[in-house]
Amino acid sequence: MSLSLEDEILLLRAQVDYLLEQVADRPDLTERPVNWAVLGQYAAAEQWQLLSDWTDWLRDRYQLHETLPACWFAHGAMVEELTALRSAWTGAFLSPTASPAEPALWHDLLDRVRHRLRAWDRNGCADGTHRPDLQVPADTDPDLRDSTIQHDLDQRSDEGDE
Repeated sequence: MSLSLEDEILLLRAQVDYLLEQVADRPDLTERPVNWAVLGQYAAAEQWQLLSDWTDWLRDRYQLHETLPACWFAHGAMVEELTALRSAWTGAFLSPTASPAEPALWHDLLDRVRHRLRAWDRNGCADGTHRPDLQVPADTDPDLRDSTIQHDLDQRSDEGDE
């Protein structure tokens, strides 16, 4: 039995709707590495929110307040490191196709990133070790973070790749 063209179109539409629902329920399918250099304003705003929320969780969960300074968002190298670490975390912990070893591998990566973060902290911004001659933001100043992020967004066009 063959379907009419109209029935074929309806069937295809139902299949596309089903696939879209599946993608919406699986963030690992839409997660891609972030290239800050090409993000437009909207995509950058979304990535800043994801990264800020995740980094707050990371600092608290792993007690990284001494390793990861509160002003991480003002240091480009740290933003890049944390962005890559978050992407790896998403793949390791949210992907249903991740192997059982991937979370442990992510923790190995976290250990390496912690060492690199110390190297990126050239100003001595890590909590508790601020140099007095540096003007370092307070640990709990969300307004400064928001203004830094807004400054980044203001510098972007709406025509980024993502």
